[in-house]
Amino acid sequence: MRKILTNQNGNLAIAMLLAVVGLMSGVSMAALALKDTKSYLWEFESIQSLHVLRGEAYRGQAFLEQNSDIATTVRTPERFIEISGSHMKRTFTSQSRIRKESSEQTDNVEIEGTGVTGSLGEGKQNYKIDSLVETKQGIGQVAYYGANKSMVRKYSELTIIQTSFSEFMYFTDNDSSPNSTNVYFYGYDVVTGKVHSNSDIRIKQAGGGNNGGWPTFLNLVTTAGHIVSNPANYPLDQVFQGGLVEEYEGYEFPPMANDLRLKGQPLGAGKGNIYLLTVNGTNFDYWQGSVTVPRRVRKIVYDEYPPPGDSLWTNVFSIPDTIWTSLPGGPCSDKAFFVYGDLWISGTFQGYQTWGCSENMKLSGDILLTGTPISINPADPMNSRDVVGLVSENSIQVNYAHMDPSDSLRVYPNMGSDTDYPAPAGGGIFIYAAMCALGDGEGNGFEDGVFEFEYQHPHPSTPSLNFQVTHPDGSVEIVVYDWIDVHRRRYPPVPGQLWPTPALGQAPLDLPYYNPIWPERNPVLERGTINIWGAVAQRRRGFVHRSHNDGEYPSNSGAWNVDIDMCGHPTSPNENIPDPFYGNIGLQSRNWPGAAGSGVGYKKNYNYDDRLLEVTPLLYPKVRLKGGKNPMNQGDWNLKKPVRSIVL
Repeated sequence: MRKILTNQNGNLAIAMLLAVVGLMSGVSMAALALKDTKSYLWEFESIQSLHVLRGEAYRGQAFLEQNSDIATTVRTPERFIEISGSHMKRTFTSQSRIRKESSEQTDNVEIEGTGVTGSLGEGKQNYKIDSLVETKQGIGQVAYYGANKSMVRKYSELTIIQTSFSEFMYFTDNDSSPNSTNVYFYGYDVVTGKVHSNSDIRIKQAGGGNNGGWPTFLNLVTTAGHIVSNPANYPLDQVFQGGLVEEYEGYEFPPMANDLRLKGQPLGAGKGNIYLLTVNGTNFDYWQGSVTVPRRVRKIVYDEYPPPGDSLWTNVFSIPDTIWTSLPGGPCSDKAFFVYGDLWISGTFQGYQTWGCSENMKLSGDILLTGTPISINPADPMNSRDVVGLVSENSIQVNYAHMDPSDSLRVYPNMGSDTDYPAPAGGGIFIYAAMCALGDGEGNGFEDGVFEFEYQHPHPSTPSLNFQVTHPDGSVEIVVYDWIDVHRRRYPPVPGQLWPTPALGQAPLDLPYYNPIWPERNPVLERGTINIWGAVAQRRRGFVHRSHNDGEYPSNSGAWNVDIDMCGHPTSPNENIPDPFYGNIGLQSRNWPGAAGSGVGYKKNYNYDDRLLEVTPLLYPKVRLKGGKNPMNQGDWNLKKPVRSIVL
């Protein structure tokens, strides 16, 4: 070794060897550094592209929120995002294609969080936003050269769903009664879905429930006004457990079901016709009731009745008749219908069905789903196929009773005992539907659309009675006397000759035709429970229960004007009105057997159908903020193999 080191040629060889080793080490280190730099740039471009891609998808959503009525596919302007540093300059370009989906493209979608695929149905307003992000080296003019394109490109597809009023369990445009008086949520109210009001929301610590007498809201509550509480101080987190936003932007509540009118299957001959319709799964059948031109009726008023007696005057008034005709129905699954006229509807529904009408809608029985047993939540187990929408351009009422047109017998379709089903459900009516009452009274609260119950101030009325008449020849005949109340009193009533009322020392009776099956000896007060798995949107808060003599009652003086809720005198379960001729004939209001309570109407068992957050009834009214913005919900966001370019 000493000889090599002292040899000039040996030193040169070692120096050369060390130079080669150093060069190779440098090259290796440079390669490693270059690899690390390339990996860093690749990772940076990949991560940054994802951020830009999501932002581009949101840009498409923001465009839709301002321009939801796109007729064709549109493309957003190309956007350039420059990012530069000491060792890196990159430009990210992004662009989106926005398209409305056809019904064939929206047949199936996964309901978020359930793993279940359900039909969105024909007419659901869904959109796709296809977004592409490309990366270019350099910024400014340098980035425009095609050779400077990076290999990193990202492409995604975002589903956007325009929200509808079915998203809210409870929506009111004006959170007051038709009488323009205060309506409160209180202890018994447990609201499981989203709530919004375009006016103040009133709450009251008033009995019942499991929240110290306060109502309970388990989901987000928004109001364009404020919370008005009685008492003034309320436990915020205890009441509004899902959150509260006051002074929230208001929503437009349309007066007409425009989409349903335009795209739904038409049925009916217009105002003056009633359609009593029953759905049996995938088909329906119905009766058409044609309301005739009112005929003039003359009834003599006697000083004593039954006659003989002296006639005092003659009542002259008009009454309409209804002529019923049975008509063939047809298939209704996965269809939307708009009925021109009044719609009375009930049945068991299969598939996606929406039924709307231009006049009032009455629920003439349960609204059930084929795939969901009665009193069971449709999301447990998941019913991914049956969704019902009910839309009225006036009001939606729970029917009291009606005459069956097939046999003219009286039918009480929506009454039940409190123990018919496990609590909190009860007998009465079951409604598996999203309901929307759009009626706009243009300032008249009594003409606004509400969800309510029919016949809110019941009183007895004298039915037809048999009377035995003995003729001069000794023969005996049984005579039927009807219209008894009208033969005894002024009708229609006038000032100074009011219909019977305790205030005038008379036995209180019902005004003719106020009861839909007048005359009725024993009208029903407490009727059971309204069981809802769905959603309710209404112009005003309708009544589902009344006190016998509450603050809403505008007249206890005997005056009658049903159109403005003046109904003579308070209701009472203690009426036992003797007939002046027949004596005690049992004229007395009653609770339905097994339906407890001390007022008139229904208990509430309201449950939000969580499926409605992801799926919407066919052609159901869409929401729009008063500022013109169209709220949108995001569906799936999927990354896909990149395309070469965004084309229309």
